[in-house]
Amino acid sequence: MRPHLLVPFALAGLAACGGPLFSAEVEVERFCYARRVCEAAGQPSPCLPPLPAVPPSGQIPSGALPAFAVPLQLPPLLRNHGSEVEVRLLQARLVPVSAATDLRGIVSLDLSLVPASGTPVAVAAYARPVPAPATVPSLTLEGQRVDVVAYLQANQMQVRIGGAYDAPFPSAPWDADLELCFYGRALMPYF
Repeated sequence: MRPHLLVPFALAGLAACGGPLFSAEVEVERFCYARRVCEAAGQPSPCLPPLPAVPPSGQIPSGALPAFAVPLQLPPLLRNHGSEVEVRLLQARLVPVSAATDLRGIVSLDLSLVPASGTPVAVAAYARPVPAPATVPSLTLEGQRVDVVAYLQANQMQVRIGGAYDAPFPSAPWDADLELCFYGRALMPYF
């Protein structure tokens, strides 16, 4: 038997297995988006209140950091319809834009995604280093590499921030940019 005659039969056999015969995998190692918190929450800046004198619980008061929508436009290589796509949060940064805002009073901060229904899912966290620095100009929350595709609603994610503090800083109303950085991968079938 001639080997070149076996190729069509082998391809037909592989196609019968249900998966694509050929596919391409595309990775985007890191892409980032920044969004002003007060603008995203639909409030005038500065909308974030100063932290009050420390209550016994030390929790940032609910509603002090409002839930808000963050648009997420995927890079073109990750938008191919029919592709298997994953987008994982690598890191989030909270960078104050108000002058002289010091975040040293924040002990921990958690970033959660709020699904259309169900409970919020923690996707990134910050813990203040020990010993505590004299000033904290911004906070870096390490991502837990959660795939966020399931939480996209009309190309937006609902985000909630919460945490704990032990000193009344920031001490004046403030606003910040929230920068979110992601890893993306798409598997695009051809046949």
